[in-house]
Amino acid sequence: MILTRQSKTLLGASATLAFLGLFSRVLGVLRDRILASRFGASDLLDVYYVSFNIPDFVFNLLVVGAVASAFIPVFIEYQSKKNGGEWNLANNFLNILVAIMAITAGVIFMFTPWLINLIAPGFSPEKKYLAVLFTRVMLFSPIIFSVSVVIGSILQVFHRFLAYALAPIMYNLGIIFGAIFLVPKFGPLGLAEGVVLGALFHLLIQLPALRGIGFAWKKVWNFGDFGIRKILKLMVPRTIGLAAVQVNWIILNALATTISAGSVAVLNFANNFQYLPISLVGISTAVASFPTLSRQALEEDKAAFVDRINRTLRQILFILLPLSFLMIYLRTDLIRVVLGSGLFGHRDIELTGNILGFFMIGVFAQSIIPFLARSFYAMQNTRIPVIASMAGVGANIFFALYFFSDLKILALPLAFSLAGILNAVILLAFLKYNLRTISLKELGVYLLKLLYICSVMVLVMTLADIFINFGLDFLGSLYQIIILSLIGALTFIAFSSILGIKELKTWTDKLSERIKII
Repeated sequence: MILTRQSKTLLGASATLAFLGLFSRVLGVLRDRILASRFGASDLLDVYYVSFNIPDFVFNLLVVGAVASAFIPVFIEYQSKKNGGEWNLANNFLNILVAIMAITAGVIFMFTPWLINLIAPGFSPEKKYLAVLFTRVMLFSPIIFSVSVVIGSILQVFHRFLAYALAPIMYNLGIIFGAIFLVPKFGPLGLAEGVVLGALFHLLIQLPALRGIGFAWKKVWNFGDFGIRKILKLMVPRTIGLAAVQVNWIILNALATTISAGSVAVLNFANNFQYLPISLVGISTAVASFPTLSRQALEEDKAAFVDRINRTLRQILFILLPLSFLMIYLRTDLIRVVLGSGLFGHRDIELTGNILGFFMIGVFAQSIIPFLARSFYAMQNTRIPVIASMAGVGANIFFALYFFSDLKILALPLAFSLAGILNAVILLAFLKYNLRTISLKELGVYLLKLLYICSVMVLVMTLADIFINFGLDFLGSLYQIIILSLIGALTFIAFSSILGIKELKTWTDKLSERIKII
């Protein structure tokens, strides 16, 4: 079966994750368009997005921290002993995790009304009541996701990236199904039911890929197991960091509830949009490289480990910086094309575009953070990413409150971007301290070169824009995006070649290889 196919190389894994990640994000854009056109920047979507906060907090607190930073390295360590102990570890971890998730969700279910009062202070009583209903339904999703994410992490170790990459696509399909079919049948609560359905799809698509790798579910339950204790030890700092980040986003949403109806919706629409390049490039690269990084970190000779970090950072920046500049320049046209239909009007488009512009300032930093963090996880060091994320969260809250009175909702993405840059700088500084052979000076010079090229790119686009005006409708904005993006890309490629950016040749060589294969 195609779902059980193994990716043989990091390039193949990255390509699979990138392609299906792109498809998933495109589907996510379609999901947002459906939500925007059917409900607009409305009270209902405010409720919908706020209701994600508590289930997401539980999921990130108990699952993401454990799996991303602790389970995979320990599983690989057990696997290297070649005695089959990794499967007992996986079953033990899975059973304990699901039980904890179910108990936690049950407790939160009872206290949901109080929690909604805390995280949505600007909501009316009617919106708070609906948010309680939405949240209680959505609490089923982190329980399902806890199973799905553990399975997905095992598939990553065995380089079975296809099913893992298809899972987010299925999740989006569930949400779309809920918006189109469940809302007309069950009312607004159908949106929350679609989220749970998407989580179930996320799990089911990965199950067939488990065949042939040796996993079989067993009733194993041992809190005192050495592997479980090691996972707990490694995950605690990461969990604290994730909790801080999640609390930060909850605070930003809480501030948005005090502004006006639809503010939470447009903030989340813009956030979803800026997450596209982060997911497609930053997270896909980090996920694909993590198993290899973990193995290289165990070796005595760290040269390959350091070389992979250097090369990967440069590759991420080479893609993300020009893309960020393009999206900042074309922000309003992009939002008009993607979300501008139905009840999502001109004012909503302009506001969401401006929010997106502020988010894009820090996208390059947000995109290297997952890889930098996983570099530390590979060394089984979870404390430093926590320190960096805590500093970032503190800065985020400070900047949000500092700029809020003047910029209102625009203060929130600006604070998010500045905090992300600080987080990335701290991680780089600690990485330099731990791995002396990493040259921050070379990386800094490389970054300045890319910023110069991107500035020239924007200048050329601005001059071209004087002669290009297709109007403010859907087709006009689409033509504007296509032509100016093409001009910008050609300018970036030309000046990258002139300045001798090595990554340009790397990507052209990869493209040539792909074309020959086809």
